[in-house]
Amino acid sequence: MNYYQRANPCPMAMESPTMAPAPRRSKFHPHPAHLCALALLSTLPLLSGCGSFFQCEGKADCPTTPCVPSSTVTCPATGTNFAYVANPASSSNNVIGYNLENGNLTTAVSGSPYNFNYAPIAMAITPTNTFLYALTNPGLTTGYLYGYSVSTSGALNILSSGKPLVTESAVSLAVSPDGQWLFVLDANGLTLSEYSINASTGAVTFNTTGGITPGQGTVNHVSNQVTVAPSGDYVAVALGTGGLQTFTLDTSTGALTAQNPVAPASNQVGFFGVAIDVNDYLYVAGTNGLTVFSATTAGVPTNLKTYTTGNGPRTVAVNTAATYAYVGNKTDGSISGFSIGTNAVLTPIAGSPFTAPTLIGALSFDQSGAYLLASGYDATTGIELFTLGTTGALTTSGTAASGTTQSILSAIATTH
Repeated sequence: MNYYQRANPCPMAMESPTMAPAPRRSKFHPHPAHLCALALLSTLPLLSGCGSFFQCEGKADCPTTPCVPSSTVTCPATGTNFAYVANPASSSNNVIGYNLENGNLTTAVSGSPYNFNYAPIAMAITPTNTFLYALTNPGLTTGYLYGYSVSTSGALNILSSGKPLVTESAVSLAVSPDGQWLFVLDANGLTLSEYSINASTGAVTFNTTGGITPGQGTVNHVSNQVTVAPSGDYVAVALGTGGLQTFTLDTSTGALTAQNPVAPASNQVGFFGVAIDVNDYLYVAGTNGLTVFSATTAGVPTNLKTYTTGNGPRTVAVNTAATYAYVGNKTDGSISGFSIGTNAVLTPIAGSPFTAPTLIGALSFDQSGAYLLASGYDATTGIELFTLGTTGALTTSGTAASGTTQSILSAIATTH
């Protein structure tokens, strides 16, 4: 919803030149159809209030009353602010698409839900919002990567006539900020595969592999998440008890150079979710809480401080402006929120932790940064949309049903 929709209390008032554009182009340009209305206005006394001051409603060339969403009004779906949530119920195997322009979960994307005919456990969208990639359940003997084109309405259409683009049992996906490279984190915990993306067709071509070296002295490490720095300078991988691995990235060639892995404090401590802000600070959700690293020097992580969160931190999200960080705590179904200060010093947000979906497994900001989307495992409120207040406090603005089993990982992909 834009400024005009929020700020204009009079449904038929003209736009001010200083206001943000209305949802459609103003009709108040010189036009024969409006000459009679303008003449009529010149003969009328100055009007105050919000009444309809000329009677032409319903005609094709007349202004349209802006739609202002409220608790009783849902506006038509517009824009490109879409979110796709994998339904973790193994019997469903679908992805639900939402249009978030109204700040709720009531407007479905055309064709949603999408039956993927497999359990989608990870998704990623290209920066131009042109293609969505999804992974199958790595519990299968062989996993697959599928691709979908994203239309202007948010509708998904499968690529390659429904055939998988890649055969690989993997657990996480990420796309570089320039849209050139797709990173696929293999379920074996030892391989990061990189593919080039055809910007026209969405097809992917294998480019290189980054060898993962788990932190020294760790056991039973597993792949968890891969993400790319907004700067495009490096890639980070969370490896559970294997710690944290980073790779510097040559965006021209896609070449990956492994940095020394960061081992957790002990075999009982793991790193599970990782986010990177625009200032090259890493935020890692792990057994002991939220650990902040500086990686401003060639993507090499330097441990700064660990902050207390709720129980079972598993996922983390940082907004584009690098002002807030949120951690999804799986064990107690909560979200711990922090404001980000100078040098990535964190301060708990008043009211944190906030109640979240049961067994929360994924977090993601929407395109505008005004909303935080969370998904977990609840047949009634497994998907929850939060509004960010002026201090970063979270307020629920919508809920939707989701799966009831945690056997399939939760996943969210949002447009940019």
